[in-house]
Amino acid sequence: MPAVRACVVAHRRNRYCWDLAARSQAQDFKGLAMVMTSLAQTQCQVFLEGEGDRWFDRNRSTLNQQKSFYENEAIKRVLAGHRDRIGHILEIGCGNGVKLADLCQFFAAQGHGIDPSAEAVREGMDKFPNANVHLDVSIASHIPHGDASMDLVYFGFCLYLVDRTEILKAVAEADRVLKSGGFLAILDFDPGIRHKRTYHHKPGLFSYKTSYADFFTASGHYYLVAKDSFSHSEHAFSPDSDERVSICILYKEPEPYGKG
Repeated sequence: MPAVRACVVAHRRNRYCWDLAARSQAQDFKGLAMVMTSLAQTQCQVFLEGEGDRWFDRNRSTLNQQKSFYENEAIKRVLAGHRDRIGHILEIGCGNGVKLADLCQFFAAQGHGIDPSAEAVREGMDKFPNANVHLDVSIASHIPHGDASMDLVYFGFCLYLVDRTEILKAVAEADRVLKSGGFLAILDFDPGIRHKRTYHHKPGLFSYKTSYADFFTASGHYYLVAKDSFSHSEHAFSPDSDERVSICILYKEPEPYGKG
């Protein structure tokens, strides 16, 4: 009888554990569903679910046919004297990685890229199978890399499409993965006055144009090393504020507060 009683107690204990596990799993699924529902309301999820692939299809030939990139040449020129300090580069909004691969070759660095387009990432991994480049499908507000793991973080013309509910997360994520004493490059629209415009490729989305370097320099933790302003359509300054683009290169101060 004691043995039977022990079996009954053990069965009840196991059943209780199973019930707890089932409830916990249900709560996990519910939490995941809530996260996905919340994310589905943002532009980030729209790009993950297909608009990223469509963007890549529209720009694929330009990326693959271009022999050099004006913004890359600016980065190389400004940071040439720091080549020995740049061993890991992250490009956010990397497309198929052609610009990232070019920078990695110049700096003899390991390349890491993220993009919401699964098609772009697939092509990039096929295109550079032996290069020091690895690409992942992800977005600016969710970077799959460790703290202080990058020497150069490069926003490759993507911040203007980040949903405003995610923009500060994107800024925080870039800061998180960039080492102190590292460099941050930002390629994006650079208008005189910040504004939003309808994204004409897909109804309901917007392009948010502002000076994105200000998000970092205003903190006091970043110093503007160089800025090159040019037109969205040509490599010359544009009097039309709405057409202005810039490549900004910033330095992350190891000690942003001097001694008093």
